Amino acid sequence: MVDKIMKKNTVVLNQLANGRSDLVGFSRFLSNEKITHQSLIKSAINRSRELVTGRNVLVVNDTTDFNFRDHCNYLSAFDEDLGPMSNEGDLGFYLHPGLVIDVEQEIGLGFSYIKIWNRKQGNVRGRGNKSYKQLPLEEKETYRWVECGIESKKNLRSANHLTIIADRESDIYQEFALLPDDKTDLIIRSCQNRCLHDSNTKLYETLSQADCCGEYGLKVRANQNGKRQGRDAVMEVRFKRVRIVKPMSIKDNSMPDYIELFAIEAQEKTDQIPVGEKPICWRLLTTFHISDLSQALQVIRSYAMRWQIELLFGTMKSKGLDMEASQLESGSSLKNLCVIALQVSLKINQLTQGRDMQHPDSARIIFTPTQIIVLKLLLTQFEGKTEKAKNLFTPGTLAWAAWIVARMGGWKGYSSEAKPGNKTMSIGLTRFEDAFIGWTLAQKICA
Repeated sequence: MVDKIMKKNTVVLNQLANGRSDLVGFSRFLSNEKITHQSLIKSAINRSRELVTGRNVLVVNDTTDFNFRDHCNYLSAFDEDLGPMSNEGDLGFYLHPGLVIDVEQEIGLGFSYIKIWNRKQGNVRGRGNKSYKQLPLEEKETYRWVECGIESKKNLRSANHLTIIADRESDIYQEFALLPDDKTDLIIRSCQNRCLHDSNTKLYETLSQADCCGEYGLKVRANQNGKRQGRDAVMEVRFKRVRIVKPMSIKDNSMPDYIELFAIEAQEKTDQIPVGEKPICWRLLTTFHISDLSQALQVIRSYAMRWQIELLFGTMKSKGLDMEASQLESGSSLKNLCVIALQVSLKINQLTQGRDMQHPDSARIIFTPTQIIVLKLLLTQFEGKTEKAKNLFTPGTLAWAAWIVARMGGWKGYSSEAKPGNKTMSIGLTRFEDAFIGWTLAQKICA
């Protein structure tokens, strides 16, 4: 099933199936009581454990939703694996993965945490009672941000160092108190203008009053909605050691009265902002020690790796597999398909990102040692006679492997051509896996 998803670049079963027998087989697999999204998640996480040994890694976590409002006629409003979304009458569920990224190679390795859940009927916003704010953190939906860190630390014990990265919704006091240790740091985008210990000014005012320690350039892309113009922005960087105060709403006496962190502000210079636009501004809270511009820029660069999880969600949705177009009739089957689509999307993105990755032995991020042997055998079929038509990347690198897969997907292999994209890589990967199965059977026959 996975190979067909990659080949056809969709998870819509009617498009995947070559006939009724395929359609029935796919449906039976996804609805099999022995196949659960929890078991599929466990398998996905186990693969990451093998890859992170000795590496410095980032865990970028974020939430996306899958809304099946266009297929409500197939689905039951009483399905316990589906629930209300933000818009009344819509049905779906939420996904929160922790995407593991190698710091040096800047490519996704796998997942350290995957949570799929749905709200209960009558609980549209996930706040079913008036005392929601007084509930223990563990009983709130927002606990997933803390839980992702806790579980990632367990699942990635063999990593050399772990940096947990998240956007504004993860700006939770308990997270800073519970997660950091000698092997674990945090980089979280600030959501709140927090009160500071022994200070008359709040966080944002304190940052704005700090001296500018330097600048860097940022290429700003124009928004499709026209609200932001494309430009080359100049960002001013400030940082400050701060002590954020425990919010009064936290009654847990085990939490410290304040937590010492470093705050970083990267804000666009005001003299270059187009009329009617607000300056680009990132405010980050981190457990990393910051003493100069280079260290601040390293934290900013690490936070910028968040784009990879946005790319992953895009590949799962309308820019790739079109998960929300699936017409399965049960929430449990849809959740199973979601875990499979998550892994397929990562593999497609890994190949697309790895087109130029020449780190030694990086092909093993995706391929097993035996598969790499088969790639070497296939190479002779896809290289041309001229120098321009040869794979000039070092064998064993991801760039070398991606070149072969792209050629199998229909790319002509010339540097003058546009680089192969997700569709080409998904077709090539399917063809490679078919060839690998054939090679494996031939080895057994000859043995």
